[in-house]
Formats: sequence, C-alpha cells, structure tokens
Amino acid sequence: MLLLATGYLAALEDPALVERTRESGNEVLAMILKDDDPLGALALTDAGVELGWDQWMAWIWTFWQSRGMSPGALDELLEQAEEAWTETADSGDATRPRVRDGECGPWDAFETQVPADTERIDYGVMRIPRLEGAETRPLYAGERIVGVIVLFGGHAFSLQAYRARRGPVWDTVRPKIIKGVRDEGGSAEDAKSSFGSEVRAQIPVVRDGHQVLQPTRIVGCDGPGWLLRGAYGGPTALADVVDPRAHQLFTQTVVDLSEGEGYADPTAEITALEIRWPATD
Repeated sequence: MLLLATGYLAALEDPALVERTRESGNEVLAMILKDDDPLGALALTDAGVELGWDQWMAWIWTFWQSRGMSPGALDELLEQAEEAWTETADSGDATRPRVRDGECGPWDAFETQVPADTERIDYGVMRIPRLEGAETRPLYAGERIVGVIVLFGGHAFSLQAYRARRGPVWDTVRPKIIKGVRDEGGSAEDAKSSFGSEVRAQIPVVRDGHQVLQPTRIVGCDGPGWLLRGAYGGPTALADVVDPRAHQLFTQTVVDLSEGEGYADPTAEITALEIRWPATD
C-alpha cells in the first residue's frame, strides 16, 4: 500500500507520467496510476501479467532519477505516502460498511440508480460485473444451477440469489450459518467489514485426500423481496480490508426477481433461485 500511495503521489506531481508509463509498454502500471480501471489492472496481474515488488521499485527509482530528486526529496515522498495510507487506515474508511448506501448495491433491477457504466454478465436472476481475467463456473444444487462461482487471484467468490418470503432476513440467516459451520467441525463468528454484517469462518474441506480448514467470508445483503449471499474463500479471504474486486463483484450485482426460476416455497424463509447460464460469458 505504501508503494501504491507513492505511485499516486508521483502521478499527481507529474501528470504526464501515466502516458509515459503507457508508452513504455507497461499498461498495467499505467492503469493503476491513472486509477481509471484499477480492478481490471489487478485482474490482469492475476492472469499472469507481471507487476512485482522489484518492478515497482525500479519504476520509483526511474521516476526519482528523471525528476532529478535528491535523496531527501525521495524520503519526503515516501513519508507523504506513508502518512496518506496511515490516515486512510486510521479513519476506518477502508473497512466501513458500503452496501446499499446510495453509491453501492447490490441493486434491485427496478432501482433507478443502478450504475449503467458497469459491464455485467446476464445470468437471468442475477447480473454480475464482468471481471477481466477471472473465470466463471456454475454452482449446482443437484441438477439445478443456483449460483455463479467467480475465480480470481487464487480465490473463489460464489454468488447466490434467494427469494425472501419476509424480508429482511440476513440477521436471522447468519446465526444458522454459524451453527451449520460449527456442527461440521469448523469455526465461525459474526463480524463486520465493508460488506456490512458477515460471517468469518474456517470451513472443513477435503483437499488432496486430507481435510483442511478453508478461510471463508460469508456475506449477505437484503433487498426488496430478496437476499443476495456470497461466499468468498481463499488464503486472504478473511483480511480486515476486503479485496476491492470481491467488493465490486458483490456490491455491483443486480438482482432481478422477475427472471427468477424455480418454485418458491411459501413456508420457507428463503428459497434459492435458479439462474440462466449464458451461452457465452
């Protein structure tokens, strides 16, 4: 984060820096510095595009030399970057809840403020943001497809939409999830993050013939007549600061109950909705 902050400060000091970086062939670094598509840039690094510590340090060194900066000036730039990140971390802005707050969703299909500038893949009951470099797979319940699994950066984020007989229901569903995980031999507890109220869990899974605990963040959000639930698993899934790609996937998903397939049990608290898998995604 210190190096990223340094890059932003350098770009502010020298507006032509982004274009020169792009001309050098480093599209990923240019995208991050310009901040016009940081999620796409991060996804490209997961797809195999190199952007390591050594490359970033080499870029800062080149910037320092090109500007004729003294060692003291470079130290000052790094100190400013550290102060900027510390201020952001201390403010709590990186972890405050950002769901259905007027700027972030998840959205209902009939809400007028649904951002139109986000490219989404249509799965019928859900329209999920397209994340460049990510892979999508269907989530099955028996022979029914009831969700979408998005794979990126060594992590998996599954999304499911439910019809809620009486909303909101997330506060009553969470304790049941916690009990279910504990009954299976895992651990789970209530927590809060930029996703709002969530469950942080260690879920038993079988990998290479051995049972291991999978770090998993289970998130949910109530909408008009529906519940959107996500399960984010992987090595850093439980980090205090949520991966911005995971946050984008969840909070920019659109739920459309008019496209929901499957029988809605009138006695059930929530009913999983079938999705329509696109011919090409």
